[in-house]
Amino acid sequence: MANNDSEKTMDHQTAQRIYNRDSFLDNIAQKLGRERKTTPVERPALKYRCHHDVMADKSQDELKAELIKYTETALGARALETTKAELAKTLKSACLYYCNNEEEDAARQDSETILSADERLLALVDPTELADKQHSVHVWDQSAGYEPNITIAERAQVGVVFAEQALAESGTMVLYSNPAQGRAVSLLPEASVFIVPQSTLIPRLTQATAALHEKAKNGERIPSCVNFISGPSSTADIELIKVVGVHGPVYATYIVINDM
Repeated sequence: MANNDSEKTMDHQTAQRIYNRDSFLDNIAQKLGRERKTTPVERPALKYRCHHDVMADKSQDELKAELIKYTETALGARALETTKAELAKTLKSACLYYCNNEEEDAARQDSETILSADERLLALVDPTELADKQHSVHVWDQSAGYEPNITIAERAQVGVVFAEQALAESGTMVLYSNPAQGRAVSLLPEASVFIVPQSTLIPRLTQATAALHEKAKNGERIPSCVNFISGPSSTADIELIKVVGVHGPVYATYIVINDM
């Protein structure tokens, strides 16, 4: 009964958000020559639920180890660990690494980084701590409108975003779009840096989609876009030859905050 009640509540909440829903469905039922069906579809019981069992017994530390291993070996990306107290230092080092063309001791060049304005990220990092005379740091500014933010994101060497979750099995970062964290921050710069708390590490896509389903069931607003990003942008569509950076960043770094 609990499932039926929640589905009815969800159905009622959905109906309130959709204009002309009843007249639209009544018209379809009439054209089909039958009465409109108003009872929710009963979800079938799955015979096997092995997709829930993968890595289900692993601790957060074990999930982190799996994430780092897969990221560095299969994705060709970097994975760093830090603490809340050391995040600013770790993040600045990661940004400058890409600004200096991946050379730790290279001569400094003028460079730019664009930072998400997600309040969770700004509560951890003061953007002024990342900047210096040769490294400009811009924060995504919703009030400035589309063009100024896109212009900065296009020319920035690095984009920094805050991830909702990380999937250990596939080295995937989950991003929910929101006004403070434009999609361009993680898509347009040459390198992407993802900040993720260790507590948000989950086994795989199964748990990520379950969280979205719960939001929908509870009548919460679903993000207009959910990005699942696994390392640098790459494709092997043509003759199975892997090409990196075709649809987005060429480089990626994951920074896991161990005590968050």
